[in-house]
Amino acid sequence: MIDRLRSGVTAGALVGLAYGLFTWLVVSPVVRHLEHLASHGGDHGHKVAPAVGETTTAVISAGGGVLWGILLGAAFGVAYHLFEPGLPGGALKPYVLAGAGFLTVSVAPWTVLPPATPGMEPLYGSSLRVPLYLGLIVVGGLVAATSILGYVRTARTRGRSSGVFVALLPLVALGLLSVVAPPTLTSGGAPTGLSAAFRWLVGLSQAGLWALIAVVFRRFDRRVDRRGTNAPMATARGGD
Repeated sequence: MIDRLRSGVTAGALVGLAYGLFTWLVVSPVVRHLEHLASHGGDHGHKVAPAVGETTTAVISAGGGVLWGILLGAAFGVAYHLFEPGLPGGALKPYVLAGAGFLTVSVAPWTVLPPATPGMEPLYGSSLRVPLYLGLIVVGGLVAATSILGYVRTARTRGRSSGVFVALLPLVALGLLSVVAPPTLTSGGAPTGLSAAFRWLVGLSQAGLWALIAVVFRRFDRRVDRRGTNAPMATARGGD
């Protein structure tokens, strides 16, 4: 577990740095543009000086990305150690776990509490939103576990195609939750198309974060496995 925790933290730190740079160079300018549209209704002639310098913004973005990556990487390493025997996919197990993590931490909460674009305000206070968000994370974890277990058990008896079909059923049920859930945000001043593009940007960035953690973690984890395999051989040679 210590080796995999170390691999997860290292992968999270490296990927978190890349994510922080992406947030600074791509997401932050989009947020500033949407804030300008929400505040001034598209008046491009009116400019507002940023309240925080670009250097400070860069440091905060990079530092926040690294911390978020380390947190996810540490959780990824521990979860992989605990659940790896039950994950399907062989060499693709890290990617299966990354998909489950993305579903649990991001997709499930977004079905009811989608990312708020600048100009939007929550309809409910934090006393309701925080417990709801945590509860949706639990729901997402249950959906991910049900989907994986359904695939494993069905694939053993009826084949992979049937396993994939069974695995999709909990995901469809989660998708229906987003349809029946009441709105939780007020409409903002940004155009609908830009708001939708911003949400896709946030979603794809989080998906990319999980995918990169899986890629880097798998590389480090394979090195740990090779060291563990070679250690008994070296001990045997020393005994000879």
